[in-house]
Amino acid sequence: MQEIQRLVLFDIDGTLLHGGSLWAGSFVRSVETFFPGKEIPKLKFNGKTDYQIIGECLDHWGIPEDSREEVSDQVLDHYLNLVEKSVRSGNHHEIEVLSGAVGLLNRLNKDPRVRLGILTGNVLRGANLKLKFAELENYFEFKITGDDHSDRYQMPKIAQERAKSIGLGEYTGKEIVIIGDTIHDVNCGKSIGVRSIAVGTGRGVKSEELLEHSPDYFFTDLSEIDSVCKAIVEEMR
Repeated sequence: MQEIQRLVLFDIDGTLLHGGSLWAGSFVRSVETFFPGKEIPKLKFNGKTDYQIIGECLDHWGIPEDSREEVSDQVLDHYLNLVEKSVRSGNHHEIEVLSGAVGLLNRLNKDPRVRLGILTGNVLRGANLKLKFAELENYFEFKITGDDHSDRYQMPKIAQERAKSIGLGEYTGKEIVIIGDTIHDVNCGKSIGVRSIAVGTGRGVKSEELLEHSPDYFFTDLSEIDSVCKAIVEEMR
């Protein structure tokens, strides 16, 4: 019988933690700094990469393609500078670690069959800050972030290749597990047949909508640790 092996990739926002108003407020302030007087469009940002969110704003404003890369980098750098400055000033960083996250990570971290990674739309610097403030940074062996690709749907394949390149092993199909709170987490790995575990902890994300996209498993949150672990390791056709 083939030995069980799993590459488990966690989303951050809405799955492991919630960021408070500091994060969203800093992002808005940064956009307003570089685009004064322009109203940020009402877009669904859940499950998208940082660069994709900015790109949709630039689309809305009709900003030319040839000037986008530099200004996107500047906006994101400024946004994270604001966050760091606020934290150094003693303001609360407003990170809420979600129910069950620490217990599940502790359990999985002790399981030799499992390797843990991050798959998030945050740029690497933002992902590192959030995980550091939440005291979750030491659980993960690598991260796939918005710096690796602006399209979340390209990230699972990148994660598969990264795991192999750094010596964590070769994983295919349902050996790769993506855990997240949005339809994009459910759908992004379908092209390579990954196992999807959806959690109903995303802000503004309806559980009914998640279920319509047929995740392999759904949990209200991560506190059902035994059941989540079983969903990760059990064999699937």
